Amino acid sequence: MNTTTRPLRVLGISGSLRADSFNTAALRATAAPAGPAIGLHIWDGLGAVPPFCEDHEGPPAPAGDHLRTALGQADALLVATPEYSSSIPGQLKNALSTVR
Repeated sequence: MNTTTRPLRVLGISGSLRADSFNTAALRATAAPAGPAIGLHIWDGLGAVPPFCEDHEGPPAPAGDHLRTALGQADALLVATPEYSSSIPGQLKNALSTVR
């Protein structure tokens, strides 16, 4: 029996652009009790995702490519986001829409 397994790779995305947001703190706090069984990587590229504009549609921005790669390497996704006008912030919507 193989007793060595790799940690579960979790990609965390904070829907807040503020570095010290409660959402980012919540992501960090979820990883602490898990110990070595879970490896949490918090993606910090949300601020680099350009706003959507039909006049400037084209290939995804590099931040979208980075998110797509990070999602491809993750076993799970954990999102902590503030509510904004009864929805999620536009920046997070833009980021998630680049990953088709």
